[in-house]
Amino acid sequence: MRTEWIVFDFGGVICMPPPDHASEALARTVGVTPAEFWPAYWPDRAAYDAGTLSAAEFWSGLCVRLDRPVPDPDRLDLLVAGDLAAWMHLNQDTLDLLAELAELADRGVALALLSNAPAEMARHLDEQPWARVFRHRVFSADLGLAKPDPRIYHHLCAQLDAQPGELLFVDDRPENLDAARALGIESLLFTDTPTLRADLDRARATGSVR
Repeated sequence: MRTEWIVFDFGGVICMPPPDHASEALARTVGVTPAEFWPAYWPDRAAYDAGTLSAAEFWSGLCVRLDRPVPDPDRLDLLVAGDLAAWMHLNQDTLDLLAELAELADRGVALALLSNAPAEMARHLDEQPWARVFRHRVFSADLGLAKPDPRIYHHLCAQLDAQPGELLFVDDRPENLDAARALGIESLLFTDTPTLRADLDRARATGSVR
């Protein structure tokens, strides 16, 4: 079966991990150091991504874990804005590759985005000019579930009107790739853009990607 869709993750593929200055800004808003901030950030992030926690619940829980005051509405807005900014340090090499792939869409292979992202991030990404290369954008918070839950891949296939074997999925997390492969979705582990280019070239050489 030939690939009809190349599906990209966002975090760690299109964007890079938050740099030090973004970590420092977020931690400073909470009133702690970056070394204290990140261990408290991750425990509820999956639930926030899946939309089962609101922004207020996520950030309140983080502050409670750090023994800091629950944020008032103004500070909550600062935390949400700082979180969005922290994850918007983009990998220009990946953006260039996406632009090249979009130009080849007339050959029959289209682009889609599948990202674990809370509602605020999803709407922010929808507004980015580079996001227009994706014919479909699927976000965890809009579905109430997140990768690697198999149901998100079933939903993706339904939204794309495609069979699993018609998808090629690019993600930086092995657990997300394993879940996709279990459903018959060909998957590539993202480590860097040059390696991804080489992987896609090999796929074209075998005829699985046009």
